[in-house]
Amino acid sequence: MNVPVDPSRFEEMYRDEQTAHGLPTATPWDIGGPQPVIRQLVALGAVKGDVLDPGTGPGHHAIHYASKGYSATGIDASPTAIQRARQNAEAAGVSVDFQVADATVLEGLENRFDTVVDSAFYHTFSTDTELQKSYLRALHRATKPGARLFMFEFSTHNVNGLSFPLAIPEDNFREILPAGGWDLTYLGPTTYQSNISVDAIQAMAAANPDISENFEPLLERLRIIEPLLTDGIAHLPFWQVHATRID
Repeated sequence: MNVPVDPSRFEEMYRDEQTAHGLPTATPWDIGGPQPVIRQLVALGAVKGDVLDPGTGPGHHAIHYASKGYSATGIDASPTAIQRARQNAEAAGVSVDFQVADATVLEGLENRFDTVVDSAFYHTFSTDTELQKSYLRALHRATKPGARLFMFEFSTHNVNGLSFPLAIPEDNFREILPAGGWDLTYLGPTTYQSNISVDAIQAMAAANPDISENFEPLLERLRIIEPLLTDGIAHLPFWQVHATRID
């Protein structure tokens, strides 16, 4: 979710065994399968060749690519996330190259991928523009000429009363993508599903005491909305971003 990057923090979140609505509480982006926007991207034929899933987490998206016949690689800084992803791939009966790796470096993965799909990962870099640039440059090094980059990140919009602190402003993509070697070809609003709960957001706020007060408006709304959700799944305001590698 939209918190400053700290690999140890994410490792702790993936180790948490609490559940809400039958899904992990501490990792509310894990909805037990691929996001609808990712399934749509694949169905439209936008995903091609060797695919990289940075910040793979439970691995559902990399597993979906593999199930459709693509060569998929999923990386994450959290060893527990990678362990969970490997278990999910085994249960799905597909082969995915899951690795513990630093996405801002991507050492050993140079000139390899035709498609990168960043699903709710870039926004974890918060407002650290230098880290964002390092990440996008690493993706440029890891991809082949003509590669496509698709991103789904927290937006500044409001969906059914839900908005998130530290969402990525539109200008960020317009400035940072070219600096990282990518030509922005599309930017627009979409939604992303989350196994969201008051407990999950309270835990997130507690893990980020310096910005905990920013979560209060969201918690206020969520206390009203959560009982109305089906299986705890809410649609959150996201950006959909398309970019092409500058060769």
